[in-house]
Amino acid sequence: MGHMHRRILKWQWHIPESNMVRHSVVVISELVGGMEYDTPEEWFKLAFEAEYPEEKIEYFDLILECETRNPELWSDEAIALIWNNKGIAYTFMGMYRESLECFEISLDLNKNDIDVWYNTGVTLFQLGRFEEAIKCYNRILTIDSRNDNAWINMGDVLEYMGRHNEAIECYSKVHKEIELDSKFAIVWNKKGLVYFGIGLYEDAAECFSKVLNIDPENTEAIEHLRIAMEEVKKKNNRLIRA
Repeated sequence: MGHMHRRILKWQWHIPESNMVRHSVVVISELVGGMEYDTPEEWFKLAFEAEYPEEKIEYFDLILECETRNPELWSDEAIALIWNNKGIAYTFMGMYRESLECFEISLDLNKNDIDVWYNTGVTLFQLGRFEEAIKCYNRILTIDSRNDNAWINMGDVLEYMGRHNEAIECYSKVHKEIELDSKFAIVWNKKGLVYFGIGLYEDAAECFSKVLNIDPENTEAIEHLRIAMEEVKKKNNRLIRA
């Protein structure tokens, strides 16, 4: 059971989806039909259709190096989007230092983009720069204190660092008001794993029970609950014999 809280972290990469960015994507995409092949707008479309990250990076570089971009279309926010997506492409290649450079440039252009702060935090974790990753998630929370992804990722980093109580606090922030939302069963499971790792088996069992209230067929939680209850029973028997 010792492996339960030392799992490989699973991260999710976010492409910005703010109203501004969606509007830019729609406007640029709508113009593609009437554009010549060698235009930033066409490269934008081709980049998102490209299968391999290397191809995406080539198209993003063409956009960034183009000196004839329409400034009405290619605002700082739109260019920040390109840098962010270039950074994401680098992560798929395992080139985290290069991706970090892209995210930093994106943030220079749009300092309050939550998704880029998120990506920066993920990349810093991959580079072993844990305290800096935590700062990224805290920056997100200054912008949006109810951002669940930031609380979850910060909890994951703190747990990885062995700061178990702080990790529990982060996970607790997530499901305080949305305990019955099915997508947060995984958060109850994370919290249960931390409790188990520090020997609080009753609390762990309660968390795994929460998972099963949300998702009764969750086999991982069923197994975790069984083992946690066994540990509770052993603990009680030791107390009785004492």
